[in-house]
Amino acid sequence: MLKLENWTKSFKNNLVLKQIDLEVGTGNVLTIIGSSGSGKSTLLRTINFLEPADSGMITIGDITRDVSKVSKQDILAVRRKTAMVFQNYALFSKKTAKENVMESLLMVQGLKRKEAEEEAEYYLEKVGMETRMNYYPNKLSGGQQQRVGIARALAIKPEVILFDEPTSALDPELVSGILDVIQQVAHQQTTMILVTHEMNFAKQVSDHVIFLDKGSILEEGSPDELFNHPKEERTKQFIQGFQHI
Repeated sequence: MLKLENWTKSFKNNLVLKQIDLEVGTGNVLTIIGSSGSGKSTLLRTINFLEPADSGMITIGDITRDVSKVSKQDILAVRRKTAMVFQNYALFSKKTAKENVMESLLMVQGLKRKEAEEEAEYYLEKVGMETRMNYYPNKLSGGQQQRVGIARALAIKPEVILFDEPTSALDPELVSGILDVIQQVAHQQTTMILVTHEMNFAKQVSDHVIFLDKGSILEEGSPDELFNHPKEERTKQFIQGFQHI
């Protein structure tokens, strides 16, 4: 479970996130949509403390913290409960697929090497990478690298997985494969927050959808409510824009 209350973030004088309130239950999928610059990626990065928020309360599972008062230990505790899948894969270039998945298991989770290797193999098989475990990133396609990124996220058994435009750097023919993998892991024990421009996929996989506009939640609801019956004119314009692409 993830909950944010009065969540704000500024870069100098630019208020990027404005008193965001949201709650996502365990096993649920929240999709965040909005135009470029609306604050979607910043929101994900503040949840994982890659960019610290300025103010607000965060709850993940049994941890609740005031972001303005967090310690390094608090941040580490939150990060241990979260994983992030980046749009640019963010793999270690000099480590194999298996070693990339093992890294957090060894360094953060403290697993012994043999156990970490078994876990890495299990999750790489889960995302269809069983024949590419010992390949380095430069020998993998973009879709394969993203599968490794998803395996790495799953392997640490996070309470929350954050997907930041996981298909945006992929060639069109590779997109469906990654979306299939995400679909397979959705609605299990992990809360999922997805930032995407894949509107049809968002309709299928989401329990709840938020439309972010200029750093604020302008509208939210079920996929049917938001995509088929939007109330705000700005939301209607955004969705119609995608329907005409």
